[in-house]
Amino acid sequence: MRQEKFSGGDLLKASANVGTFAHDFKVCKSLTGHFGKIYALDWSDDKTTLLSAAQDGSLIVWNALSTNKLHMVQLDSSWVMACAMSASGKLTASGGLDNLCTIYNLPDEPVLEEDLAYEKQLSKHTGYLSGCTFIGEEKIVSSSGDASCILWDIKSGKPSRVFKGHISDVMGVSLFPDSDLFVSGSCDHTCKVWDHRDQKANVLTFAGHDKDINAVDVSRSNNFFCSGGDDSKVILHDLRAMGLLQVYGDDTKDTSAITSCAFSSTSRVIFAGYDNATCFAWDSLTAVHTEFLNTHDTRVSCLGVNAEGTALCTGGWDHHLRIWA
Repeated sequence: MRQEKFSGGDLLKASANVGTFAHDFKVCKSLTGHFGKIYALDWSDDKTTLLSAAQDGSLIVWNALSTNKLHMVQLDSSWVMACAMSASGKLTASGGLDNLCTIYNLPDEPVLEEDLAYEKQLSKHTGYLSGCTFIGEEKIVSSSGDASCILWDIKSGKPSRVFKGHISDVMGVSLFPDSDLFVSGSCDHTCKVWDHRDQKANVLTFAGHDKDINAVDVSRSNNFFCSGGDDSKVILHDLRAMGLLQVYGDDTKDTSAITSCAFSSTSRVIFAGYDNATCFAWDSLTAVHTEFLNTHDTRVSCLGVNAEGTALCTGGWDHHLRIWA
């Protein structure tokens, strides 16, 4: 099937009579405990459990509602760049400049254990680990600076499939829910959608960025995904249209790189974190944005929405995590 090229103008025309999303986002909770730059975060499938990774060499599992720390893991390498939590909240994964994807099995009871032994160390990447996401409790997909993604069998600790097709660093992956597909974003300025059942199944390639892509996120409807990059653009891509639907941001007006992006639970809003310490909520239909006030003191490095869609967490190089509603 031929992949078509679409313009976001049609989406704007179709939503011309739709009211613009407006909300005054406020900080509800602040999570303090890291002593280094926060690089990554992830929510479990419940609405309160949160994982964060920082270059103080630690992973922290939080109750985001009470702000209590549930677990702390002291990592072998402080140069962590990615983390993930399984749906059950029992497994965590992390990695970075050590080129490893390290799996930890968390105790059932909350214990601040700084020397928790790892369950598995998954080793095959020849570049830094930039992202990872669990598929159930037995598999995980990782992305790397070696321009590949790998599907791992956690029990055996061995790769099931290696996905090659990007020609530069892969900076992140996101899984389509209720599907066998995942998307990767790369410094080659493209996103690729893969079928994780077949390492040769690069389903589609999506263009639109003209600089490095730093983050990707999939909508909960399975039909869309967004990407953000150094060109200050968030792009909305549609699987059914096999192309670009809308571009949010203009690099001629704002040269701040986008470090992270995430959909709201309804996909009406796309949240984007920037390296100039700001965070925007983009209305996906009207392309109007709301800027968060007093987001962080420096670079917003990561963000994510909980499974219930009731809270957004942002993490920054100022060592803080903030919960917004």
